[in-house]
Amino acid sequence: MFISLYKYQKTVYNISAMINRDQITNLRKLFIENYQAGQSKESTTKPSEESIEKIPGQIRGLQQKIISARNETFKTAAPETAPRTRSIAVTSGKGGAGKTNFVANLAIAFSKMGKKVLVLDADLGLANIDVIYGLRPKFNLFHVITGQKKLSEIIIHGPAGVMLAPGGSGIVELANINEGERKHFLAEMGEFENKVDIILVDTSAGINKNVLCFLKACSEIIFITLPEPPAIADAYGIIKAASAGESEQKQKLYLVINRVSGAVEAQDVYDRLSLVTRRFLNIEIENMGYILEDKVVPSAVKAQSPYILVSPNSGAANCLQNIAQKMLNIDVDKAYGGTAVDKLKTGFKSFFYRIGELFN
Repeated sequence: MFISLYKYQKTVYNISAMINRDQITNLRKLFIENYQAGQSKESTTKPSEESIEKIPGQIRGLQQKIISARNETFKTAAPETAPRTRSIAVTSGKGGAGKTNFVANLAIAFSKMGKKVLVLDADLGLANIDVIYGLRPKFNLFHVITGQKKLSEIIIHGPAGVMLAPGGSGIVELANINEGERKHFLAEMGEFENKVDIILVDTSAGINKNVLCFLKACSEIIFITLPEPPAIADAYGIIKAASAGESEQKQKLYLVINRVSGAVEAQDVYDRLSLVTRRFLNIEIENMGYILEDKVVPSAVKAQSPYILVSPNSGAANCLQNIAQKMLNIDVDKAYGGTAVDKLKTGFKSFFYRIGELFN
């Protein structure tokens, strides 16, 4: 090691007689970088103070600066500090389970807890979150894909600062766009890359290709069901369909039971459903909570105002806030393995990229 160090120091000394001071500085840096690159993997760790002290003069000072800059780079580029967007799909096995109303209110709960939330209305046939919010969107994702509008121009702001991206028929067009249009669309998505904490995707009810594509594109899925045998059977069907086949990412699956009489009934539904998913599908689904049957919910829908704002102290609103808090308490690093690759799969642009790939 010291012989090699002596050789490149001597080389720097000999060449320095023929070049100016700036060139000497650059050349010294180049030799040091080449020397370090030739070392073993252990050389990427912080050198000991003793080894630094054995490097004489200006080269020692330069070595210390390089080490300091490298450590600062590692610090800023560490995966643990990189912002990441959570993509959460909400689906149900049948219509009438309260899925859309749940999404609209959950988004507000997240927002009131300090999170920046984007709701993607992916119910392509009956997109109606805007109705619950009392909004009238003029544009949707179709206008972004075709280049007529920027993403920021179609986003409309709902209650509590929630952002809504109207889906309409726009997302289906991802199946037919060329590579150039795809890159343009992904570039538009990048505008919100570090500006959104959570993407909430409201899918259609039932099982079809569109629903399954959205589910597989998200890193987390919430299944909504009712405490009724047909609804529970349908919930099992959508869980089975969503978990079928191989997925490129590890997904977290949750269950929420809507319109229950109390905690006992909700726990009974969860126990029955989780038992069959473990036995026949070999998958675990986490109990994320329940929402009580509450007359304020239909009243709020008629008034086109979310019940979490109309009656924040109601039973249904309290249940929803508990679910939101439980979701935010999830250790995302542990949930997705915490590796750099896993983290890349949960970003904003990667979510839309997966949608495009799945629709193709």
